[in-house]
Amino acid sequence: MAYRIEVKGIEEIQRKLGVNLGSSLMPAFRAAGEEVRKEVAQYPGPVSHPIQWASDKQRRAYFAQRHDKGLSPGYTRQSDPMSQRLGPSWAVEASPMRVVVGTRVGYAPYVQADEMQQPMHKATGWRTDKQAVEIVEMSGKIQQIFDRAIRFLFGG
Repeated sequence: MAYRIEVKGIEEIQRKLGVNLGSSLMPAFRAAGEEVRKEVAQYPGPVSHPIQWASDKQRRAYFAQRHDKGLSPGYTRQSDPMSQRLGPSWAVEASPMRVVVGTRVGYAPYVQADEMQQPMHKATGWRTDKQAVEIVEMSGKIQQIFDRAIRFLFGG
């Protein structure tokens, strides 16, 4: 699962100035990605009870899977044998002119993808990828990061 940040207008600036800003702006892309990572990687508060299953089939499958693995019915965030430690798994990968914030946790889309988040995770307060990006965008942090980077590059 990954989310991309796009900064519009850089190609036009490069064309007008006759410069390639790619590697020069990579730290700004990484910093913007880190802001999103910090938002999406936050764990919510305690589990909301009763659990809001999407269906009875989902509920039965969950308990059957735990039973088959010899685990107690209750899940303990971060320390459960089935936990892949979602929060700390989020990472940032920057390259010239782009940044990707993502995780390799298999169940992440059901917990934090805006299009796939399951009712139980929404009820608990897990922030979606889209919400994390919107929070950072609304804060003005991305604009500040790139404004600083451009001023630094052009001596302003």
